[in-house]
Amino acid sequence: MKKRLALLNLFSVLFVIGVNYISQMYRLNDTTIGEISRKYDNLFTPAPYAFSIWGIIFLGLLGYAIFQVKRAFFGKKESNFISQTGYWFFIANILNAAWVLAFVFDYTGISVLIMLGILFSLIKIILNTNMERWDAPIEVIGLVWWPICLYSGWIAVATIANVSAYLTKLGWEGAPLSEVTWTIIMVIVATIINLSITWQRNMREFALVAAWAFVAIFIRHKDSYELVAYSALVAAIILFVSSMTHAIRNKETGPAQKLKERLQNH
Repeated sequence: MKKRLALLNLFSVLFVIGVNYISQMYRLNDTTIGEISRKYDNLFTPAPYAFSIWGIIFLGLLGYAIFQVKRAFFGKKESNFISQTGYWFFIANILNAAWVLAFVFDYTGISVLIMLGILFSLIKIILNTNMERWDAPIEVIGLVWWPICLYSGWIAVATIANVSAYLTKLGWEGAPLSEVTWTIIMVIVATIINLSITWQRNMREFALVAAWAFVAIFIRHKDSYELVAYSALVAAIILFVSSMTHAIRNKETGPAQKLKERLQNH
């Protein structure tokens, strides 16, 4: 069971990376994700550089998949996280690839449903593995928890942006509230959710991804929509300070301490 899951998960990571590469290099439907995003431009969309985080996410997912294969085929240590993850990681990646196709072929409404499916799958992984709520070894923190935290953190942000793009496509302008007001409300709600995840589930990395996105929203709008820009900047600062405070309070079980202990024992 674990070996089959590990191989499926590795395949799914390679598959979603391949689909993303093909969509950009060969311009499926003669367009790209970025061009569709600009077509349905809205104030919650961050500056283009923010999407470079996918490079880090894909690298983390590849490390996660290879670690699963190593543990399933060659490891003697207990690897419950593989069976606990089940098929949800595979499902999330296949849906991710499907999202790329739906988005570039302008099926924006379907892409929202797919995005919600990705988010649901990642939440299932977090809950099933009891992620970040037990004292795990450094390799589990670095190769299981962090990749999923970064992945789910960005998907959470992307879900809001995807819904915003769909509403823009439908021509909804936010009445009776303005687009600026709605964007600030979304930033506030996202900040509250990320603070809760930090302090209730210890997932600092999840919240730092949101901070990254908020800084990119600030960069994009600082010269045009100052109220949106500085609301996003304040949210980013709050999430960063919150994450650092949480890290300091939990430094005894943090990855830096575990790495130090590992090096001392060797």
